[in-house]
Amino acid sequence: MRKAQFVLGITALVWLAGDSPARADYAWCIQDSEYGYPGDCSYQTREQCRLSVSGRKGFCGPNPAVVTRPPLPPALRGRHVPPY
Repeated sequence: MRKAQFVLGITALVWLAGDSPARADYAWCIQDSEYGYPGDCSYQTREQCRLSVSGRKGFCGPNPAVVTRPPLPPALRGRHVPPY
């Protein structure tokens, strides 16, 4: 009887631990009060986000956790440029 309880307990723990979905933090998020802040950030491109939000409540916005800086113009590459 104890062996069956042990196996059942281990099975329940494995099921609970493996049930959580992976969280993706990509550059674009569906944002609205329904999704919280910063929103559903599972989109690599703005187009992916826009296609997913089409017909649903919300809008696409950049993920505030992913800080991206636009590339420098070729003339300034390799030089020290202060942050902006």
